[in-house]
Amino acid sequence: MKTSMKRLVSFQLSAGAMVAAITAMSISIPAFGADPSPTAAPTSQPAPTSQPAAPAQGSLIGQCRAVNKKVSVYKQATTTSAVVSTLNAETKVTLADNGSSGFIGISSPVSGYLQTASLKPCSGTTPPTGNTCRRVMQPLGLAIRREATPDSATVGGVANLERVDLSTTPATSKRGPDGRNWVQIAKPTAGWVSNGFPGGSSNLVLCP
Repeated sequence: MKTSMKRLVSFQLSAGAMVAAITAMSISIPAFGADPSPTAAPTSQPAPTSQPAAPAQGSLIGQCRAVNKKVSVYKQATTTSAVVSTLNAETKVTLADNGSSGFIGISSPVSGYLQTASLKPCSGTTPPTGNTCRRVMQPLGLAIRREATPDSATVGGVANLERVDLSTTPATSKRGPDGRNWVQIAKPTAGWVSNGFPGGSSNLVLCP
């Protein structure tokens, strides 16, 4: 009995000494799952601001120009391409692209390509007067109607590339209920023909 008591006292003294030693050495035991050597969180950097895009070069599409002499309108941007029309000096055209290699596309009064050297600014130009002849540039031809509306009675017709005579010069024109442009003609039959919609290609061009 005395021997057992001595062993118990000895064990308690040993355990107490161990606890004291751990406390003195300031040993810390990391919690389960903790990173024993955590790294500092990276400092967030502000997102780089994007530089503004350089302003695009001004587009020429839709601008007005006038031809400075009698010129040919080509199907493609080359003088070896087929000629789709001929324009007289001072004829106003609407540009369809920004031009390249000495040529530029037009959408009015006919679609095609002109040499840029044959163009000048529209300001100060006036359309030629006294010439009532026009040529039809519409693959399906044009119906001649009694009034300036697509619902009006048909009084005749004119095929593609045929000529018509305007009733007046400058031309007498009207805007139809659907926005279409109409031009009054005297020949081959008196009436009205459609000259297309604003911003589109004209159905009538000056006679060569």
